Formats: sequence, structure tokens, C-alpha cells
Amino acid sequence: MKQNDSHKDRLIQLIDALLQGNISQDAHSELEQLLKEDPKQRQSYLDYMRVHAGLSVWATETRESDDWIPHPTHTVPQTRLGTPRFLLLLASSLVAATLLLSLAYYAGWNTRTNSEPFIADSPKTASEVETNSPKTDHIALLTQAVGVEWDTPRNLQTGAGLSAGWLKLKKGTIQVELISGASVLIEGPAAFELISPLKTFCKYGKVRASVPEQAQGFTIETSKLNVVDLGTEFTLSLEPSGDGQVQVIDGMVELHPSNQRKTPSNIQSLKTGEGVQFDQQGITNRLTEGMLPLINLEELSLLAEQQQQQQFTRWQKQNQSLKTDPSLIAYYDFEETSNWLRTLSNKSQHNKSSIDGAIVGCQWTSGRWPQKRALEFKRTSDRVRLHVPGEYQSLTFMAWVRIEGFDRWLSSLMLTDGYNPGNPHWQLSDQGEIILGIKEGGGKNYFSPVVLKPTDLGRWIFLVTVYDHQKKEVIHYLDGLPVSHHRLENPIPLVIGPAEIGNWRPKEHTGEHSIRSLNGRLDEFALFGRALSAEDILKLYEYGKPNS
Repeated sequence: MKQNDSHKDRLIQLIDALLQGNISQDAHSELEQLLKEDPKQRQSYLDYMRVHAGLSVWATETRESDDWIPHPTHTVPQTRLGTPRFLLLLASSLVAATLLLSLAYYAGWNTRTNSEPFIADSPKTASEVETNSPKTDHIALLTQAVGVEWDTPRNLQTGAGLSAGWLKLKKGTIQVELISGASVLIEGPAAFELISPLKTFCKYGKVRASVPEQAQGFTIETSKLNVVDLGTEFTLSLEPSGDGQVQVIDGMVELHPSNQRKTPSNIQSLKTGEGVQFDQQGITNRLTEGMLPLINLEELSLLAEQQQQQQFTRWQKQNQSLKTDPSLIAYYDFEETSNWLRTLSNKSQHNKSSIDGAIVGCQWTSGRWPQKRALEFKRTSDRVRLHVPGEYQSLTFMAWVRIEGFDRWLSSLMLTDGYNPGNPHWQLSDQGEIILGIKEGGGKNYFSPVVLKPTDLGRWIFLVTVYDHQKKEVIHYLDGLPVSHHRLENPIPLVIGPAEIGNWRPKEHTGEHSIRSLNGRLDEFALFGRALSAEDILKLYEYGKPNS
């Protein structure tokens, strides 16, 4: 098979996982790297998403009005209700046909031009939402990462959940906390596999494990022996050849043969200060003095602080450049200097003070880095009031946000007070969908797939939505990558006027459905009067992502 064909097949697999909502963190990082490096793959990605959007309309009807968006305490439209069995079977068949046709399209039937129209993504039925409800199989968290270069493309932030699988480092150090309570520091180069909350495997690398009483029995396996912890702290250094050594810093461990039946005669115990050297033949020497020169948690934390400062400085430089963009309507970097300030300054150099925000209720807190400022939206009264004058053919909405919970049926990112023709409503659903609602006659909502999972709560995410009047499309982005494309049936100029970040003050709408307060933090928000390109958005993400 040609290399290009192999790359295309892999791209199809990754996009399929993304559309199904079950893409792993590793696969998401691989997709990001693939699109970042290859313009042809980016174009293929965009074409594929257009085809998917066009075919998916077969399965369900399109959601129409912003006022229609259902709330559990109200009457739910048909697309959120149970559907007769024969219709569900039909929808399932059509979804399967959609996937097969999409795959066939990219297997060699691609004769469609980029200029051909495509149809907006359709909503999921209630049964599909239930089937695709987010589930997590994470067994660990990445709590620190310093100077890391991954052996395979990764895009892990601190706080990211980790499923069973390999962690391969070319260099750098990471801290991984397993849900059993065990914690390991891993120095690269290393290949370390997470198997279960109490079992791991080290192929090579340096590891420092801290195991509380609650995680007794935590095991690091190697090709020759298994290190079974009995409530202690120990180190393991292992070469790719299989030569290595184990030392106990505090407590006790047992060494079990990995390829033999465990018996009392072949189990060895090591206590505080003791250690052994081993190779593929077995234990070769006992160590009683000196410790492996492995980094400890205090040293790692100090290095992490230095790295965070470097990342923050890099963002500040990019921030200065961003402020000069002539298309920047409003830009809030949340870098106000005092906690008592209740004005959120617009830092766009082309609209210097006309669109400052009024802070209501929100409290100042830390952002993506300890040095970065952010606003916390917690109470239903917390909000930032603003007024954006003018009419815009195209708009790009951008925000760095940390969601703490989906407390409402809908959570505001930015909503206009009214819902008149051209008014945009940018918000999140409690299912984890990104939504752009545009008043077009009866109103129109552009829903992304379910892209935010329970494991995304508490981590900083980069959200962008592009309303492109010229290309007649809406595109939603998460962490620098497009996640859905939608055709604009009736492109109209957008008008914002009085609006709110993180909340909603409707002019006419009342009832529970009107409560759309955000539960989380914001530390950067921007409105551009143009449609940013995919390259622009990925660049902004790369400069702004924490722990990069």
C-alpha cells in the first residue's frame, strides 16, 4: 500500500472515531498532528466533514428555533422524545448507510468539488443521545508534565484523564496519579503502560512510585520481575536491554518473577534503603548504599513552575500581536491588575474603549497559569454585560473556558439580550454540544456533536465558532480542531447590541429556560469581524494551550 493511501486510511479511522464520539486522547492528538503537518490532509478532513454533514440529514429532522430548545420540565419536541421502533430502525439503518457511503467516498469515489453545497448537521434523537451518553474509562490523571516530548503525537494537558494504554516519552518528566491512590513520576526516555488502577508495566525508563496504604499491592511489571508495593516509596530504573535496578526509599516491596509461578522461594523482599540490580537472567547484585538520582515531587513542582512562567511569557508576546488585528472587534484578556476592578477592558487597539464589559457578581481568580487572571462564574447572577455596536457579515467567537459543571439545560458563552433577526446565541448544552443559534426568520441552531465529556470538566478548553457569510457555513472548533460543519441556509448579517458573557438577560423570555448561567471560569474571550481560517485557529490554540 502506498504511504499516501495509508495516511488516508488512518485519517478516515480517526475522523470516524471523532464523529462517533469515542475518540481517545491519543487518537485526538494524532489527528491534530496529522492536520497540523499536512495541508492535503486538512483539505481531506474538511471535505469529509462536509460529506458527513450532507448525508446525516437522512436520519433525523433539523432543529429549528432557539426558543424551541427543550428543557426537561417543558414539553419536549419530537426529536428529543422516544420514537416508534420502526423509525428508530430506519434511522439506525440510514446512519449506518451514511458511514458506509462516507467511507466509500474516501476510498476512491471522491469526485465532488469543494464548491459544492452541503447540508447542515442534523440533531440526534433521544435514543441516540442516550446511546452516546459520555462514559469514562479513565484510570489515572496526568497531574504534572515538564519538558515533555512525546514519542507519539500527544496533546495532554495537566488534569487530563488517562485510559489504559501506553505513555511513551522521548524526554521530560510527568506525574501520573492512578485512581487507586498510587502516584508515579516517569522520566523520559520511557515507555510505561497503564493496565489497571493497581497494575502497570515498564518497558524502559526511570520511575519513582509513591504508594499509600489504600493502594497496597500496586505493581510495576517488567519483562523479568514484578515490583509489588506493600505501602512505600521506591524507584525503578530500566534500560531497553532489560537491565535495571530497584531501590526502596521508604517501606517495603516484594519482587516476584514475571515468567514463573510465584512461590515462597522465589519472592524477595526489600526494605528501606535496600535495592537490587537485575538483567534478563535475574537478580545480579544487591544494593545497600546510594539512591538512584531520580527527580522527586518537590523538584518536579519547581520545574513545573518555571515552565508555566515560560508558557505565560510566550502567550503574553502573542497577546500583544493579537491586539493589533484590525478585524478584532472586542478582546478581553482578563489581565486587569486589581481585584476591585469591575470593568473588563476591551484590549483591541482598533476598538479601544467602546466595548468595555461591566462585571456583575463574578470574582477574580487564577487562569490557565498561576500568573494568569480569570473571572469565575458561579452564581446565577454572575455575568459580564457589554454592548457591541455594528452589523457584521462574518463573525468568529473565541474563548478559553474551564467548565466546572453543566448545571443548566443551556450554559451561556455569549448571548444577545434579544433574539431578533441576526442576533447570535453562542452557548453549550448539558449534553456537551457547542451551539450557535441565529435568528433567521423562525430561528436556526447549529449544534456540534457531543464533544465535551465529563472528563473535560475542570480543564481549560479552547472553543471557537466561525460564522462565515461568504462560504455560507458555520464551523465549531474544540482545542484547535474543527468538530462540525454546517451549511448556512440563509446567510444574514449579524447584529449583537446589548449582550452578556456567561449569562443571559432575555428581553421577553421568562421561566426556568431563561436561566443560562455559566458554571466555570473564563480567562480569554474575543470577537473577530471576519471568519478566521483553520490555520489561524490552530495557531491561536498552540500559543495559548497550557502545559505545551
